[in-house]
Amino acid sequence: MEHNQIGIKIILLALLATLSLPANAYLDPGTGSIIFQAIIASVVMGFATIRLWWDKFLSLFSSRKNAKEPDQQKTESEEVVATDKENKS
Repeated sequence: MEHNQIGIKIILLALLATLSLPANAYLDPGTGSIIFQAIIASVVMGFATIRLWWDKFLSLFSSRKNAKEPDQQKTESEEVVATDKENKS
């Protein structure tokens, strides 16, 4: 019986929410601009968040590659020194 009363209250609340009454309100053109900016900002932040999470996800699988990068930098610097010595002689 108690469950039935809750259902009736929810239905009555839904019916009250669908009533339309005059609002007597004014929205200037700037309001639309602000809403549009908020939508664009939300989409951009969503993409930025996804990108950040994607980079972290990929870094889980590329930890070995990151460990090899310092070795590659050393060999590149050694090559530069070797070519400089060849050019000087």
